Amino acid sequence: MITVILGILGALIGSFGNVVIYRLPAKKSVVWPRSSCPKCGHMIRPWENIPILSWLFLRGKCSKCKNPISIRYPLIEALTAAGFVVLALRFPIETYGFAVFPLLAIFAMLVMMSMIDIDHYILPDSLTLPALIVAILGTLIYAPESGLPTLTQALAGGAIGAGIIALINRVGGLVLRRFADTKERLWPIGMDQVNVAAVGGALGGWWLGLGVAAASFVANLVARKPLRIPEQFLYAFWVIALVFSVTNLIIRPIQSIAGSFAAAGIISVVGATFWWLRDIFSKQPETSQEDDDEPVAMGFGDVKLAAVLGAILGWQNLLVALLLAFVIGAIGGVLGRLAGGSRMVPFGPYLAIGGMLALFVGQGLIGWYLGMLGV
Repeated sequence: MITVILGILGALIGSFGNVVIYRLPAKKSVVWPRSSCPKCGHMIRPWENIPILSWLFLRGKCSKCKNPISIRYPLIEALTAAGFVVLALRFPIETYGFAVFPLLAIFAMLVMMSMIDIDHYILPDSLTLPALIVAILGTLIYAPESGLPTLTQALAGGAIGAGIIALINRVGGLVLRRFADTKERLWPIGMDQVNVAAVGGALGGWWLGLGVAAASFVANLVARKPLRIPEQFLYAFWVIALVFSVTNLIIRPIQSIAGSFAAAGIISVVGATFWWLRDIFSKQPETSQEDDDEPVAMGFGDVKLAAVLGAILGWQNLLVALLLAFVIGAIGGVLGRLAGGSRMVPFGPYLAIGGMLALFVGQGLIGWYLGMLGV
């Protein structure tokens, strides 16, 4: 009975998700006015807005103008309902208490994010950052035997997830620009602080990375302008620091890599939160984290989404999620190109798929892999 109720709840939230998917990128209210037919403006009546069933009853057409209603609407409702049912079966309330509820909320937001990314190539801060908050706070009600991360594991997973994608963003973009410096200039906090955090983390661990990023932030405030080092020099030094860690004189290689990812990830999330709040309270247009004229290897929205996945998975399952996302994304990209699709592939949906698969089979895949190694 609980599973059925959660499935119905999922369908209802999926119906609301359709509104969010359409209105949020257009910067419209998601609660007002009531839903209407985009062709004739007919206000959708309550009995025409029953998830899945109304679309079937109306035969996929507006009751007034008879224009077709996209099948995507009931499919999103059905997908959200199915996700709620599967999560409820995997984390039953009678066994794990209320641990499933943060996961349900995050799953619904992942569906919304994925569809917006497919439509507009963006992952809105108003979905990714609240999802990250839910993922972190959710650890406070997870049952120990559920296999879900503790608060410490969630924070580490979120930081490392954001850091991995942030560094792919920076290093990949540097390569695509043929090692020319970026044109990005954000003040008082931006990608410059992510860069120095990565270098500091590689030299002495995540604490040093955060320290040098904080010093860079303070220097920006004092100078009232971005004080920066060109990326090609910073990342050359970053590579040297990672190689030097092999000597174990200052830090071990695994601490150097993890420190670099974690420091860069923390600064990425802090910076993203700063700009999100600034845009909200200043009522100015949303600030882009990238220069639209520059090639990017990975969008910055993917950085925040990776933080969400790391927070619900922990760092070990996060690595499984990223591996699955890259493999599935590569297959999807090739098939899309063969079908004549765009060369620009939104990575958010693949990250979401990889994250959900890792939630269910991550530990099994890790155990299988370690077994093959004889560990």
